[in-house]
Amino acid sequence: MMNGLRRGVVVTFGVLIACLAVGASGASGTPKPVEHCITPTAVDLNERWGISEAIVAPFCTEVASGRGWIVSNAWFMNLAFDVVPASFVPAGATPLDDFKAKFIGVKYVIDAGTKQEKTYQFPSDESLGVILNAGGFDVVNPITLGTLKPLSVGDHVVDSYFLFSEMHCDGLGDVVEDNCLGPGEVLLSTVEFKVLPGNH
Repeated sequence: MMNGLRRGVVVTFGVLIACLAVGASGASGTPKPVEHCITPTAVDLNERWGISEAIVAPFCTEVASGRGWIVSNAWFMNLAFDVVPASFVPAGATPLDDFKAKFIGVKYVIDAGTKQEKTYQFPSDESLGVILNAGGFDVVNPITLGTLKPLSVGDHVVDSYFLFSEMHCDGLGDVVEDNCLGPGEVLLSTVEFKVLPGNH
């Protein structure tokens, strides 16, 4: 009987070790957390905007394969309409109010002009990223509106467009070309980046 008990203990112990080994190997196969995107001024964009996906920006140009990703396009505005072009008609009391009233959404064109070209558009809603009075500016970023699908390994380019129903101005100056966006579709940025092989 003692031998039967020993065999039972040995078998149970063996099963436990096997389960632990499977659990350990399964854990090692899970994706690693994304590398956070840090600006040249040491701001962690993932933390700032509450984003867990990889962020693409002029200073963050690598994404692991198999991962969704997002583009950062921050727009800074004055806290008030101190200076505006003569032709400008605001749709709110502040530049931020005006932006929200006129901003339709964001469009991303990936690898434009190639066989791999893809276009995504996300409408503006209450999830639009907004930071109030950040160093004397109100800041918006459509980074929170949607995630882009994983891409093939290699080099890519993403063009980001802001879409406006009417002209929006930032309240910082009276030069339309420098201080205003829209109406219609406005190219805000073009970023070249790489998708790296493996589970990074």
